[in-house]
Amino acid sequence: MTQMEFEQVVPDRDSSFKVAVFEAAHFTAPLHFHPEYELVLIEEGDGICFCGDYNGKFSQGHLALFGKGLPHFYLSEDRFYKATCRERCRSIYVQFGEHILPEQYERMPEFRTVNKVLKDADRGIGFQIQDRDEIIGLIRSMAEAEGIEKVLTLYRILDLLGRSKYMFLASSRFQHHSENLHPVCSKVISYLNTHYQQPISLDILAQNVCMNRSALCRRFKSITGKTIVTFLNELRVAYACTLMANTNKPISEIAYECGFRNLSHFNSVFKKCTQQTPCTYRNVYVVRYRHPDRT
Repeated sequence: MTQMEFEQVVPDRDSSFKVAVFEAAHFTAPLHFHPEYELVLIEEGDGICFCGDYNGKFSQGHLALFGKGLPHFYLSEDRFYKATCRERCRSIYVQFGEHILPEQYERMPEFRTVNKVLKDADRGIGFQIQDRDEIIGLIRSMAEAEGIEKVLTLYRILDLLGRSKYMFLASSRFQHHSENLHPVCSKVISYLNTHYQQPISLDILAQNVCMNRSALCRRFKSITGKTIVTFLNELRVAYACTLMANTNKPISEIAYECGFRNLSHFNSVFKKCTQQTPCTYRNVYVVRYRHPDRT
């Protein structure tokens, strides 16, 4: 895992969105993002789920919904990478854009719960479902559904999920922004998502969207509620969290790999975003997830 990747989602044949079954020795998708929503059901396997600045254990039956542009991935437990392992990892995932919903669905009373759950998915959400059989059955049936039945099944799933109990995954401090918010923000966010490991100049960003620097900064903050520098720092810290949890690389190396050129600056930004120092974050993660018997 060296960088976050943009995933180009290709809809199923004769469909406006994608439903797929994944099965392999371990989960293979890297840390990635895409402008579509993604609903994931883990049918077999366990490990660590990463979403924005969140990481936590997942196991069979895990169900999550990721918002547009939200970085995420699933890391299988170590045993799945061993040649002697006979277990498999399996998931069903649904990737869909807002275009499959009725125009102005946000104003339709019938889509009130759907609208709410999609908005909350901006931070990623995990579900605590009592009547799991119905929802899981509907998700499984989508892999074989066709035509209007496929779309209606997705509507039904989203409505049921909106009426279920769920928990936010990424913290309120981590807020991604959809690439569809505004053409200017779309270009800026796309550039940041693919160049955040490199030095980034506000002047280069401004040239990329044909605006002057001051106007770009004002426009970005008025739309997203935060400065470009803040957005970039949160993106870099989110990636640093995944590296600290998933590798034994020195923190100084991680800081450099995430685009920081000064370790003290990295430490300061990391603490501001997570309320913890990098060392504390890594130690807490190791105790909580790699050695749960110590908690």
